Amino acid sequence: MEAELQQRQLLTQDDRPSPKVVFIDGSWYHKPDPVTNIHRNPSREFQVGPRLPNSRYLDIDAIATTYELFPDDNPKRLPHMMPPAKLFGLAMDAYGIGNNETNNDDNIESDHVVIYARRGAVFTPRTWFLFVSMGHDPNKVHLMQGSIEDWIEKGGSVDDGSLLGEQSSNTIGDGFDDCFNEGILDVKRLYTSRYDNEPIYRTNVATAKHICDKDEVLDAVNRHLEKENNSDGTSNNESTNTNSSDDGFTKTVIIDTRGSGYSKKGYMPSAIHFPYQKLVTPSNKLVFQPKEVLHKLWEEKGIDYLDSKLKIIFSCGSGVSVCHGYLSLKELGREITEENTRVYDGSWKEWGRMEEDLPRILPGDVVDAIEE
Repeated sequence: MEAELQQRQLLTQDDRPSPKVVFIDGSWYHKPDPVTNIHRNPSREFQVGPRLPNSRYLDIDAIATTYELFPDDNPKRLPHMMPPAKLFGLAMDAYGIGNNETNNDDNIESDHVVIYARRGAVFTPRTWFLFVSMGHDPNKVHLMQGSIEDWIEKGGSVDDGSLLGEQSSNTIGDGFDDCFNEGILDVKRLYTSRYDNEPIYRTNVATAKHICDKDEVLDAVNRHLEKENNSDGTSNNESTNTNSSDDGFTKTVIIDTRGSGYSKKGYMPSAIHFPYQKLVTPSNKLVFQPKEVLHKLWEEKGIDYLDSKLKIIFSCGSGVSVCHGYLSLKELGREITEENTRVYDGSWKEWGRMEEDLPRILPGDVVDAIEE
């Protein structure tokens, strides 16, 4: 994460053959606009502009394991599940984004990806995590602090022209013109028409990294419940929020990053409530808190995030705000491995389904989690 990306440094690199800088508009809204009470359309806003120069729009609901394209992999129709590696690779080809494997040349570096959003969008860490989990060099994935409106107010250059009625071929990979509609990638058309093609972009992963499923979370919850049943009945202390592990870790903690819906909708036994809103500044939700504030927040939860033998599992409403928590740990210098820091992709959208026979604390039940 870059504190404040410098306009001249970035824009002068865009004409370089490799690596180049690619701007990604990651705007995504989970609630209606608080003023108009109308759901904003981020792809339409991208088309109308303004945009950062030569940017692409990435929709986390489209570049995903959707039921429409992958019914066998997502029979529950869960939203914005992490995409298959091949789909992500094809999307990167369409966007003209490369990595160090694309050219099979160790002297050619991955393209820099800079993610930004519009004022009112707060979940750009999810787009950042998408690139990192799919194998893009994490040192080449940057999160702009502040919105495009903040950028404009500071004198940053933008593209003002509308893309409606245009193809915007300057941001499209070679041979992918048919997969774009007025500057927006048609993911269904991309995948169905290029299904037999091997992506040039190499993700370096078979599946998204750091992602865990329901069974892995259930194992952690069951170990907590077993420990609780064997204890003397104490609760609301560290022992009820962590548990001994048999997978090589000393403890496992489940962090729930949801906001106000946490206690209203229910939660997992042993979950620690750590609202994602606390990780960003009150005045600008697209700016992360300073490291000293992040450290204090984790310290207040009693979690030694620097302990690499502590397994941390993030869960939220639908696998989006979890990425705020993951990114905060990266910023604080946690030694993150594939196994010790996990993101539950299905999150409460899956866990909270009443047809699922899963342990959960529902409204009215005895509270056994740390509340704010």
